[in-house]
Amino acid sequence: MASSEKIVAEMVCYTPGQVTPNHVHPKQDEIFYLVEGNGAMIVDEEEIPVGPKSVIFVPARVSHGVKAAEDGNLVLMFFKAPGSTISKKK
Repeated sequence: MASSEKIVAEMVCYTPGQVTPNHVHPKQDEIFYLVEGNGAMIVDEEEIPVGPKSVIFVPARVSHGVKAAEDGNLVLMFFKAPGSTISKKK
């Protein structure tokens, strides 16, 4: 994971059939880039098939989730903005 006050970037690896349940980020837009594998993004209750090089944008306050295909791993990179606040030591 890499982050700043303005953006967060993470890479996640799913095993076959693994799911991230639908959820909402009240203040964060997200961009998902599928690096490897196949599956589906569920965005606002619509299931969108994804494969390598797929890019999906999900605005803040929109329900979304991820589902890896049953027959292989899925590697996904995502970016959220705004990012988390970084504590500064004085």
